[in-house]
Amino acid sequence: MGPINGGPINLAHARLRHAFLRFATLTGADLRGADLADADLREARLERADLSGADLSDAQLDGVDLADASLAGANLCGASLAGARNLTTAQLHEAEGDAATVLPANVERPMIWTVSQEMDSQPMVSRTAPRRSEETRTEEQPQGGERVSWLVGGPRGLGRRDRDEPSYNGQGRP
Repeated sequence: MGPINGGPINLAHARLRHAFLRFATLTGADLRGADLADADLREARLERADLSGADLSDAQLDGVDLADASLAGANLCGASLAGARNLTTAQLHEAEGDAATVLPANVERPMIWTVSQEMDSQPMVSRTAPRRSEETRTEEQPQGGERVSWLVGGPRGLGRRDRDEPSYNGQGRP
């Protein structure tokens, strides 16, 4: 059955970022890989919906019905699922989330979300970059808070021109 006959709708890989889908009936919908970041899905019906790989980051899912919905690989980071109905711990273990994901009181936060959050906050171990023996050069640092862009020749006064020569404005005039 298709959407015309009241059957499930195919929104796989749809771009629905910031969409207002409050109270939407998406029972059995194919939302695989859909971009629903920051979408308002409060009180929506998502029973049996396939949300595999969907981006639901920062989405409002308060009061949503997720009975038998697939959340495998779904991004729930920062999403609010307060009051979500029929949400199970098994569904959450298949999804990705973080400390900012709001869950209903009756559902336990997956331990992996906490562990991965702690690992992300650990300082990175610095690695020494390999040195190039022939191409090593020292560069003069700009003075007076001037921004450096080596893509367009660097700061004024460095390079081929001497510091006493007038600087050019890019149109051939001093």
